[in-house]
Amino acid sequence: MTVRTAADLFLNFLDNPNTVRNYGIAVSKAAERLGESRPFASLEDDEVGEVLELL
Repeated sequence: MTVRTAADLFLNFLDNPNTVRNYGIAVSKAAERLGESRPFASLEDDEVGEVLELL
C-alpha cells in the first residue's frame, strides 16, 4: 500500500464533509512530503514526526 492509498483510506473513514476537507489538506501535504507513491510500510516514525511538525 502506498502513502497516498493509506491517506485516502483514512479520509474515507471520516463522515463530516468539513472534517474531510480540513483533514484532507493536511493529510495531502503530508503525503506529498513523504512521497505519495512510496510504500507506507517503509516510513520511519521520526520521519513522519518531522513532516507533521512542518504542518
